[in-house]
Amino acid sequence: MTEYELQVQEVLTATSLASVEVFAYYTTVLGSYLIVAYLAGKQLTTTQAFIISVLFVFSSLMGVWSAFAYMARAVELADALELLHPDKTYGAQPFAQKGMAVVMTLGVVACLRFMWEIRHPKTE
Repeated sequence: MTEYELQVQEVLTATSLASVEVFAYYTTVLGSYLIVAYLAGKQLTTTQAFIISVLFVFSSLMGVWSAFAYMARAVELADALELLHPDKTYGAQPFAQKGMAVVMTLGVVACLRFMWEIRHPKTE
């Protein structure tokens, strides 16, 4: 491998790891929101719940966007390396990038639904 190829591979690894790190931050934000919803959701005023939910949506969607951007760069770099070495696969696939964004976005929606159900329980 040339020095250029090694550097591209290094950047590919760094961007892939960055997307995993963003996902870890994202799961921390989701977990924190779920804990607040479960423990204090019923006691929150509408304004408090709104403020917490807006901050949650903003932070988690920033995570979705960041992970998507890092994965897009990883796919681009993997494609460049695969053009140089058609016999090798570098693993960054476009479906992984889109799949991660979809799953993360659905996680945000599921958390908002959870908060809604805690604050508006069904009475039977």
